[in-house]
Amino acid sequence: MKKSILHLVLDKALSTKRPHDTQQTRDFTLWLWDNLPAHLRDDAMVDLAGNLHVDSRTDINQATLFVAHVDTVHKTVGKNRIRKTRSHWFADGDVLGADDGAGVAMLMHLIHSGIPAYYIFTQGEEKGGIGAKHLTDDHAELLAQFDRAIAFDRRGIDSIITHQGWGRCCSDQFGSALCDAIGEIDFDLMHLNDDSGIYTDTAEFVDIIPECTNISIGYDKEHTQNESLNIVYFNRLAIACTEIRWDDLPVVRDPAIRESLAFDGFWQDDLDSNEFYNALLDARYGHHRPLVDLVSQYVHPDDPILMARHLNPYQVNLRTIDQMLDDIDSMVDTDIESHIYRLADDMYSHS
Repeated sequence: MKKSILHLVLDKALSTKRPHDTQQTRDFTLWLWDNLPAHLRDDAMVDLAGNLHVDSRTDINQATLFVAHVDTVHKTVGKNRIRKTRSHWFADGDVLGADDGAGVAMLMHLIHSGIPAYYIFTQGEEKGGIGAKHLTDDHAELLAQFDRAIAFDRRGIDSIITHQGWGRCCSDQFGSALCDAIGEIDFDLMHLNDDSGIYTDTAEFVDIIPECTNISIGYDKEHTQNESLNIVYFNRLAIACTEIRWDDLPVVRDPAIRESLAFDGFWQDDLDSNEFYNALLDARYGHHRPLVDLVSQYVHPDDPILMARHLNPYQVNLRTIDQMLDDIDSMVDTDIESHIYRLADDMYSHS
């Protein structure tokens, strides 16, 4: 029996390891292009960052962008052996890669189902959103055409992300309307607004596109050899997503207004300059753990362990650390919050 495009792409995506900027990633991107519907193939294009663009809009008023990234967190290229049960899929001996192979399969499913929208398969999300940053830098006019940007790159089975990293990415009204839309199609799919998002490509678009979110795609324990994909949830979500009226979802958030997570004076009261200074000094001489722990604790207090997994202290320039140390040494009022945000941004290496 012929596989559906959903499972054809999912099998292909999960059976290959694709670190960023490898031949395997480029080959997979071209394979996606070759497997687009014939009427969309000729007009698809790859930009200078390697992102694959597919425009299936039939009306100028259609303003939905879907995003998924083609790279995986694997350290090496090669084949993945997939083990399937009735409820979950696993990889034997390595990361599964449903982050974000499952999202890629979902986008191809929506394209082949005739859902009119703009689709971008991005590069380098696992390396800090390389493809998405290229879009904001070189394709801002394109992004400005959209009212909503939707990624399928969130763990679990119940999240509609309203905040990513350190600020709001979509309005509560938009998130609730999307939760309701999915639940009305499939009563057993119960989603909630979730303000604990970390990062995916749509976080790069928040200054341009009003409503940016990330939907649970069913994977769990991503970036580890225990990663799994809830295939029951994934299949049901795929059905629901073809019936949602995406362009009818409300647009409330103003991208010109940045709304950060509220900490109620938490920063300056609870973090003194001595603690910060000592962590910076340790990092200056190669002992990074205190600084990673401090940034994780204060940027994402709900789950600092998860946050720490996505911070790479080797991405911080020593000159930056020296400047912060000099700032504290100068005895002027030190904006610790601003410094920590900068460090978090510099260290951040993922999804």
